[in-house]
Amino acid sequence: MSPKALPPGLHPDTLAQRVAVEPSQYGENSEALFLTSGYVQPNAETAARRFASEEEGYTYGRYGNPTVSSFEQRLAALEGTQAAIGTASGMSAILMMCMGLLQAGDHVLCSRSMFGSTIKLIGSDLARFGVQSTFVSQTDLAAWREALRPNTRLLFAET
Repeated sequence: MSPKALPPGLHPDTLAQRVAVEPSQYGENSEALFLTSGYVQPNAETAARRFASEEEGYTYGRYGNPTVSSFEQRLAALEGTQAAIGTASGMSAILMMCMGLLQAGDHVLCSRSMFGSTIKLIGSDLARFGVQSTFVSQTDLAAWREALRPNTRLLFAET
């Protein structure tokens, strides 16, 4: 789960090929895909710690697996950051971002020109949790400035 150290300054093509490649005992050239939903644990105590997020280790496929971990490590290397998070869809990524940044009483300022599901999530679903939203024209900078509030925590637009 921890990435191998590579020399700094590698070309993105090299990073895409070399980061997070950990062959199994079979020595394959390409990365194995892990399609399992569950993982064997060495004992009940370790399983309990892993399921409680007190110890690193794979427990259930929806919480993470080696294939997704490799993708996250490669994406982070290509983007030049320490970490990345892989999600099942763009909407789940947007929801995760909102849940991590927002709380009741916060305000989101958004473009009107977005995917319909994003508009519903930000305009309706988050409102149920006390998050306010305002939608403005994506190209009207004055409207963005005017709609800012002291409690604005997120400016969001899609391209």
